[in-house]
Amino acid sequence: MKIRTRIIWISCAAVLAATLFGDAVIWILAGRSFREEAFAKAYQNAYVYAEDLIQTFDADQTLADNPIYLDYYFKTNWDDFNILIRVKNQYSSEDEWQEIYNHTVFTEEFLRDMEYQSNENMEYCNLDWSGRRYIVFRRPVGGNLCFFRIEDVSYVREKMEWLTVCMLSIIFVVTAVTVLLLSVILKHVLKPLQELNETTEYMARGYYDQRVHVRSKDEVGQLGESFNKMAEAVEARTRSMEESEKKKTLFMGNLTHELKTPMTAITGYAQTLLSVKLSEEQQEEALMYIYEECTRLERLSKKMMKLLELETESGLIFADTPVEQVFAAAEKSCGVILRDKEITLEISQHGEIFPMDADLMTDVLVNLIDNAVKASERGGTIVLKADKNVIEVQDFGCGIPEEEQEKILEPFYMIDKSRSRKSGGAGLGLALTAMIVKSHGAQLKIESEPGKGTRMILQFV
Repeated sequence: MKIRTRIIWISCAAVLAATLFGDAVIWILAGRSFREEAFAKAYQNAYVYAEDLIQTFDADQTLADNPIYLDYYFKTNWDDFNILIRVKNQYSSEDEWQEIYNHTVFTEEFLRDMEYQSNENMEYCNLDWSGRRYIVFRRPVGGNLCFFRIEDVSYVREKMEWLTVCMLSIIFVVTAVTVLLLSVILKHVLKPLQELNETTEYMARGYYDQRVHVRSKDEVGQLGESFNKMAEAVEARTRSMEESEKKKTLFMGNLTHELKTPMTAITGYAQTLLSVKLSEEQQEEALMYIYEECTRLERLSKKMMKLLELETESGLIFADTPVEQVFAAAEKSCGVILRDKEITLEISQHGEIFPMDADLMTDVLVNLIDNAVKASERGGTIVLKADKNVIEVQDFGCGIPEEEQEKILEPFYMIDKSRSRKSGGAGLGLALTAMIVKSHGAQLKIESEPGKGTRMILQFV
């Protein structure tokens, strides 16, 4: 069952219960009021007739014993609902009942046998007859006479039936109006929820760019805003996972390619050594090539392991380390490649201290200096300096095109693949550098211009 239908049913039930309760209270109070009003009116009529009869007999007592006068008096002055009965017969020693005037269907015996209740000057009882309701009043008059008055109060029941019909009509109208208003209001109020449901269905099918239009600031609007934030987070996470998956696929493809080249060469030279008789010089050359390719694979595996460690590392511990210490370690590690190419490393620092992992930061500087050496001409210069919260490695070599500057931080990406392979590179150095710098909460910036050189800037917070 839809929430709108459920709310309408619940609301209608509540309105119906409240209306029925209110109508029941009104019906009970109105019925009591109608009955009291009818009784008062009937009592007043009976009392007036009885008092008139009493005053007549008080004026002349002989009239009460004259049947002809009484019959004439009743026929000319009273209606058919008055009854006069003689209680005692003057010619008999026992009490007898004798009807003097009675135009009703009720006999004197029937009227005598009813149970009456006392009320001031008269007695009364209720009588249901032929589907109608009457009140019978009784009062002694003139010593030996008994006066009865029958009042028809059936109109009270008719009034109650009319009131019941009106109340049922009101209940029907109120319920119908309630259903109509709730349908219109809930359609407007729950429209954002309907849109939210439709948007959720779209997202379930993979359309993560869907958003809910927030129209209000109430709870429904807040729900829409929260949903939009959640959708943005899901979309960002999904895109991140997709990009990560693409990178992993590319990474594995590049890794396979990088491993295939040296392995093919190693296998080929090994088969040659096993199957072909070579001179001592040729054997030495083949073994040297196998050794160099194995060394390259070793370096590649070490960098791969370091990348995996950084991706899973959750708690690196940094210590305030003098930059002089890191510079000295990097210079020592790069001493061989600097001498081989006759490149001068100019170091400048002013006692700066940074929170870092000394070994990881040494790897960063070694990778940057190594790349600078590869980009520089023989006999060139590389500048390594620290100033305030910045460490720079600058060369004056071939430079990096602007469109390549973002890509070189990706694993296995190489601008000049032939030159990189010739120098033993696999395109992992800068990717490793970028991850280490990020783990330190620093930023790696690249400023480069083709033909003029490159500045690699490590900016600490």
